[in-house]
Amino acid sequence: MGRKAAVRVSDEKAFLWLRNLSDFLVGSLRTARKFDPEDYVKQLADQGFTHVTINGLGTDHPFESGPPGDVYFWFYDYSPDLDQFVESTLIRGFYPKEYLRKNLESLKRTAALARKNGLIPGLHMNSPRSMPEAFWKRYPYLRGARVDHPRESFLPRYTLAMAHPVVQQHYRELVRTILNEVPDIGFIHVWTNDSGAGFEFTSSLYAGRNGGPYLIREWKSDKEIEQKASENVLTYYRLLRDEGRARNPDFRLVCDLGPFYKERPSIVRGLGQGIDAGSFGYFEGPVWRNEERVLRRVGALNHRKIDIADNNIPGIPFPGLVYERLTAALRRGERWMLTATTPRSIAPYDVNGEVLKAVQKDQKARLERILRDAAIRWAGLDRWQALVGFWKLTDRAVRSYPAGIPYSTFGFPWFRLWVRPFVPNIDAISEADRAYYERYLIATFNNPTRVDLNNDMMWNFLTVAEAARKKRIIDTKVLPPLETILRTLGNTAKDGRMESSAVFRDLEVRIKAAHAFYTTMRNVTAWIEGVHGYRKAKSLREKEKYRQVTRDMVEREIGNTRNLLELWRTSTVEFIPISKTGESLHIYGTNFGELLGKKLELMEAHRNDEPFIDPGYMWRMPKQ
Repeated sequence: MGRKAAVRVSDEKAFLWLRNLSDFLVGSLRTARKFDPEDYVKQLADQGFTHVTINGLGTDHPFESGPPGDVYFWFYDYSPDLDQFVESTLIRGFYPKEYLRKNLESLKRTAALARKNGLIPGLHMNSPRSMPEAFWKRYPYLRGARVDHPRESFLPRYTLAMAHPVVQQHYRELVRTILNEVPDIGFIHVWTNDSGAGFEFTSSLYAGRNGGPYLIREWKSDKEIEQKASENVLTYYRLLRDEGRARNPDFRLVCDLGPFYKERPSIVRGLGQGIDAGSFGYFEGPVWRNEERVLRRVGALNHRKIDIADNNIPGIPFPGLVYERLTAALRRGERWMLTATTPRSIAPYDVNGEVLKAVQKDQKARLERILRDAAIRWAGLDRWQALVGFWKLTDRAVRSYPAGIPYSTFGFPWFRLWVRPFVPNIDAISEADRAYYERYLIATFNNPTRVDLNNDMMWNFLTVAEAARKKRIIDTKVLPPLETILRTLGNTAKDGRMESSAVFRDLEVRIKAAHAFYTTMRNVTAWIEGVHGYRKAKSLREKEKYRQVTRDMVEREIGNTRNLLELWRTSTVEFIPISKTGESLHIYGTNFGELLGKKLELMEAHRNDEPFIDPGYMWRMPKQ
């Protein structure tokens, strides 16, 4: 018999554990203008959430930095580790006192908001995370694994050697100190092997298996290395769990299994007794189908993730898809859930959040009733049916968007797709002219993604045929429903039937933004089809075919960018997150319109260049 996993939350809710999973409280989106953290926490409580992550930095920028041209340090801006709030004996003095003070004060404020609204506060950490270079000058022998991605950073980042007793004591001290400061922290969710974090000798480290001198010695078999790496991971998890439970008997640790591969089966068997798991969309498949059985046997809760919001275009309605995802999870018996919900301070008419709220309150709630009630409240008795009809059209568009198009989700801002020029030969634009967007492009100077939309870090995403097929789907299934809404809204606004209603004005702007987003992603596939098709073409006729695809792509993206720039200049609706503290890797700034203008200038100047990609781009050296 498996041990029952106790969790103290209301059994009246559909999801016993419902926790926010977004960057609005723990990442760069916390700096979005119009974002109101106090209202957001109230909103989470109102929508039926039970848990909330609170560990966003209290400063505008992370302490971590890098050499000129390195933007990898921006990954330290979200899901910060414990050492960004409190000190241990080992690291005392390596982070500025004022930096730690501001971060801890922010943590305490958000914890107080959670407490006031009946939510259990916790941390979402990339951990164990790397240390500043100054630390290694004093303690070089405590160096553990290299955890950065060599194709995205100039400066190698290293974590501590977890097997060393001094390092273990360091983490114990950090947990004790932060729980003394914020005693009601009820959970920690650990994400690792990404964003400057990782465990020694695990197979998924970007630089390959590596680590310090304390865990294994040389000439060990792969199986022995996997076992030692797994034990090291579990040592850290149990350390966090034990220290948390010493202060709070109900404390739970959620470990993210996604970053692990070879070590995953061994790690799963070692969970339980307050250490839960989740995969959240990574490495799913038949090989892991027995995990739920193992987790039940060891008494570990199995946390899952549901997507019900779009951070690229907040407030885009797809309520039918949200309802299907929520009810399907309940049918599968999944009661411990992570999801993002759009802040109403940014999107006041977010029907997706209304669906979540209704299902969480009553899992038998019917979709049509949910939509009707929300539409009547926002549009009135005479126009609610039109609003529901528009929601269903946007739902059709969102669910039709084909999977597998690169940069479509959280990586969209990293590659600056809305502000970089889509031209046949990106490399024909001088580096000086490209600097305005490459400043925050997540790529080293010789990463081919700078000149090839189908490549990043030596990965090629789509074949020419796949790109063409996905382009056709967007053209025929994604964009037409949105265009129908815009035509209808335009016609009804002319005769005054809807122009006075705030919900319809808000929806029109978001649909225009969504149309621009999907058009840009459509043009990514067209760029891949046209430029790569041209390069592979064997005949002049075939080359001309793909040259025309490329010409059409450029013209469409020029028109799309002009429309987006006009929307930016005229709309008061916050249709994308815009940082009030400045542009970064994860978010655009108030100079967004200026960047769109530069994109237009470069596209118009280079629209007729011959398609080309330098096959030796990765061997380039930086210009002196």
